[in-house]
Amino acid sequence: MIPTIEYYENIPSTSDRVKELLQQPVKPALPCLVVAGSQTAGRGRGNKRWWSGKGAILMSIGIELSSDFLTRDQLPTYSATVAWSIIKVLQRYLPHHSVEFKLPNDILVDGKKICGILLESPTPQYVILGIGLNVNNRLCDIPDEFLQTLPAQPMTSMIDLLGIQTDIICLRDELLAELPGGFSL
Repeated sequence: MIPTIEYYENIPSTSDRVKELLQQPVKPALPCLVVAGSQTAGRGRGNKRWWSGKGAILMSIGIELSSDFLTRDQLPTYSATVAWSIIKVLQRYLPHHSVEFKLPNDILVDGKKICGILLESPTPQYVILGIGLNVNNRLCDIPDEFLQTLPAQPMTSMIDLLGIQTDIICLRDELLAELPGGFSL
């Protein structure tokens, strides 16, 4: 069960908001979840930007290390474990497509990036898991100024693959339940 949940229609970064929560003198009950309808400063590994259009799943989870399902020793393999959980869910929605994990933190469908995973550990006792999944956001809607900053990796979204919208809330809840720790709202 996730005891602390925040939703924003628009926010710079869900991971930055979780980091703010974890830096407060009185910490929220953990794990905590921040979900956004869109982000203005979504990011990936290093200085890479993540296009965060409306209709994507944009969420970050603040997790205490040494919890029942995650310790600091497990962090090096946690991104891959999360990726396989996401792939399991995506294969149910996209059974006729190739869904694979590209190290260190990308999920590809038919060779195109559909999802990014970002792990950050702002302090020794916490980790932030950020997930950006292109669902109902059409890639033709990417603003021109952002197109020039995108990596060379081709991208896709579920709506571009399926031609129909996906119930984003059901998909998000399935992803949360499938992640290590089995989160539920």
